[in-house]
Amino acid sequence: IILLLAACDKIDNPIPVVQGNTAGLCTAPTFAPNTYNKRNVLVEDFTGHNCNNCPGAAYAIDTIKQNIGKQVIPVGLHVTAQFAAPVTGKAPKYQSDYRTPGGTDIKNSLAPTAGLPAVMVSRKDGFTSTPGRLNVYLSSLSANVRSLLGDSPKVKLQTISSFDATTNRVCSFAEIEIMDNLSDDHSIVFMLLEDSIVDWQLYNGSGGDPAYSTGDIPNYVHKHALRKSMNGWQGKKIITGGSAVIGNKIIEGSTFVVTNGTWRTDHLEIVAFVYNNTTKEVVQAVSEKL
Repeated sequence: IILLLAACDKIDNPIPVVQGNTAGLCTAPTFAPNTYNKRNVLVEDFTGHNCNNCPGAAYAIDTIKQNIGKQVIPVGLHVTAQFAAPVTGKAPKYQSDYRTPGGTDIKNSLAPTAGLPAVMVSRKDGFTSTPGRLNVYLSSLSANVRSLLGDSPKVKLQTISSFDATTNRVCSFAEIEIMDNLSDDHSIVFMLLEDSIVDWQLYNGSGGDPAYSTGDIPNYVHKHALRKSMNGWQGKKIITGGSAVIGNKIIEGSTFVVTNGTWRTDHLEIVAFVYNNTTKEVVQAVSEKL
């Protein structure tokens, strides 16, 4: 028996490990081989409807996305009482509240001193001269994004997601394939976004979409707005540093039932990403329309 065990061959296509909180609620899909070898860049935009400079950052991100394409994955996080809470004195304007507990935790934990607008590029440190500063300068945003596009991904990542209109349940599964020696722990996060929410926005006319006037804009399009951190803003640890084997695959699932009737379920989007628990850098991200 010992001799037989010693002679076992290496498994080239290991059976994936299925994890997550979807058991009994969602049916795990079958993933095709992942042939995508590019690194995608997560661009998180801290914003708010009462931030008159924020449309400038949103337009810059939108322009970069249009120029580069699918490798750029934007997320809009409405944060802070000052800029994103309902404005009592302006009622009936600015009465929506797009803040989320997950978005607030991300801001407080990763960019606590940053004023709005603030942008993180794959949560990578080192883009500014200030150690530990993850938010970047808008003047260097395009260069920062482009500097990551040629990197080989440390993990491959693909998702298969669905929305059941009868139960309003979102199911999302991700397959993570390890492509590099990983010395740190890594986690996966599932975000649920709603795209193109039309609502009020304050704008000072600086740097934003020229289609908008200045002042109180009633029909501003809020893109890629975070609605729910489906498995928590920190996600779930799926890789233990030092023990990960190149070529191994992990399947992780997450689910959420939409109970808010104002959400337009035909505009929902899943963003999933894997990040380094020590450095916080996002090593790969994907987005998928539902």
